[in-house]
Amino acid sequence: MVREQRLSKNPNAYADGWAYGRSTESSEAPDNAFYDGAQTELAIDTLKRLKGRDEPFFLALGYYRPHLPFVAPKKYWDIYDRDKLSLANNPFLPRNSPVMAMNSAYELKGCYDLEDTKHPAMGQLSEKTARRLKHGYMASVSYVDACFGRLMEGLDDLGLSENTIVVVWGDHGWKLGEHGSWCKQTNYDIDVRVPLMIYAPGVSAPGANCERLVELVDLYPTVCDVAGITIPDNMEGSSLKPLLSDPEMEWKPAAFSQFHRNPRVSPDKKRYMGYSMVTERYHYVEWHFWDHVAGVASDLAAIELYDLQLDPDENTNIADETKYQPLVDSLSNRLKTEWPKSVTPKI
Repeated sequence: MVREQRLSKNPNAYADGWAYGRSTESSEAPDNAFYDGAQTELAIDTLKRLKGRDEPFFLALGYYRPHLPFVAPKKYWDIYDRDKLSLANNPFLPRNSPVMAMNSAYELKGCYDLEDTKHPAMGQLSEKTARRLKHGYMASVSYVDACFGRLMEGLDDLGLSENTIVVVWGDHGWKLGEHGSWCKQTNYDIDVRVPLMIYAPGVSAPGANCERLVELVDLYPTVCDVAGITIPDNMEGSSLKPLLSDPEMEWKPAAFSQFHRNPRVSPDKKRYMGYSMVTERYHYVEWHFWDHVAGVASDLAAIELYDLQLDPDENTNIADETKYQPLVDSLSNRLKTEWPKSVTPKI
């Protein structure tokens, strides 16, 4: 493995340069020579220790991959043929999208081999670089998948599988050339939709798939509910316990998120807050000018609307089309009235 350290000369480097390094690396070293493999072994050792206690336990394990840089044992890279990997079928900015909607992929700029990466509106990565990055992402995913499988085997070996709730989720989605961009940090569905798996012995239907809209704020009340702990009154989310046994039941009509666009990475150097609402069919986003000192949104700057049934990849913003104005008005009202009371946006 190449272990090279450099100081970033780029003042706009991701995380102020703390993550600076090469974007991809591999080595013949074993899984536990890398961070996530070592974390998995530590977690299993911790489970062995916790099993001996006559009390419930909570264990959180955060996997680093597939975050940049894409570093994984070589055997996981060898699973894939780089030249046969499919690339994004929509390597362009969404049509009619506002200037602040897309991220600058500045996480890539935090890697010294990619620090000249341009905003998607100004240029794209070469196919060679895109294939290398996607190869690294796929290898990283396979590596973490193996680590998680090892963790679940450890849970079985310790006899803890039948009385332990397991929740697996990601904190964001990820672009691999979609919309001509990379990384996360937008309100687009590809960034705000995350994987979520819940295993609750005696409660969840084995192998069931649920297509209902849920949010990460639902996880805390869900774990409390399934574990028999009183749900605190100040929770913003809802327990998903009913969905675990009946994945087809009617559920919440919308899911909400928001993202702040910093002037340091916005092409027009202005500051915005984007409020996002996803329904079963539509994705509606309002961008407002943002006063970061007062924490208040002001005038409306732009609107985005995507029909997820006709345009699941969100390639065309239809908010300005006349025939959709009644729908825009309706969704705007819903955004303001249905947002969780405790975090109602000041718009």
